[in-house]
Amino acid sequence: MIKVYEIHRYLNDQFQYVVARTHKYTEEKVHLDVKRMNTMLSAEMRKSGVRYVFAIEDMSASNKKTSSKYLHQQNKNPWAR
Repeated sequence: MIKVYEIHRYLNDQFQYVVARTHKYTEEKVHLDVKRMNTMLSAEMRKSGVRYVFAIEDMSASNKKTSSKYLHQQNKNPWAR
């Protein structure tokens, strides 16, 4: 099974779009990118509720998509590891 790591953009609790998607980098690298992107947000954007969230999507060996497993759905705190 191949794990694809994604960075999602949210406005408050509403998903907007997938910012990035990769299977070439490690989970730790993508987590660090998400943290860096969140710290780069301006104060105005943070106030308006913009945030980036790490997500994992599992791909089966036959390249069929399976349901995504998002960190924020597995864990009450989306920023926790």
